[in-house]
Amino acid sequence: RACRSRQTTFVEIMDTGHVYSFTINHQRWLPELPVPFAIVLVEFARHPGVRVAGRLRGCAHEEIAIGMKVEVGFEPGPGGFAIPSFVYVREAAP
Repeated sequence: RACRSRQTTFVEIMDTGHVYSFTINHQRWLPELPVPFAIVLVEFARHPGVRVAGRLRGCAHEEIAIGMKVEVGFEPGPGGFAIPSFVYVREAAP
């Protein structure tokens, strides 16, 4: 966006990410999607500047925090398309 270029490339992201930002959505966008649900913006350390938005699964809304670790996942979407989602990675207790 900063350089206003339309030249983009696909990058495969295999590592975990961290929540950069989030919101709790109370608007029902799809009939089968229960509300409320969390939408997170995830950043990846090995891919600076790459941020991906998606639904967060695997934790209560009260547990969501900036910096929490998540893994990439996908959910079935309309028209057979896959929608990015993220799953909370619980840290092992010491």
